[in-house]
Amino acid sequence: MTAALLLVMAALAMAGWLCLSPVRLAAAGAALLIVHPAPTLALTAVAVLAVTVAGVRLVSRSLRDGGWYLVTVQRPTYVVSRAGGVAA
Repeated sequence: MTAALLLVMAALAMAGWLCLSPVRLAAAGAALLIVHPAPTLALTAVAVLAVTVAGVRLVSRSLRDGGWYLVTVQRPTYVVSRAGGVAA
């Protein structure tokens, strides 16, 4: 039990160390792709599917909840003054 816990903690520490640098992560991905292409392609497909599903859910929820606006411009309401100009 203790050995398994240490192994899991070491794997998590190694994954964290790899993810700290995009260069290390890309090198590890390239090495994994060369050594084991099938699992790498499967993990890539699962990751693409997960990101796509999350994006579709985000957009559909935003549209359903009252619209989706990339840019919202809010202008102050101006009042026309009695003197003929515009007052803030």
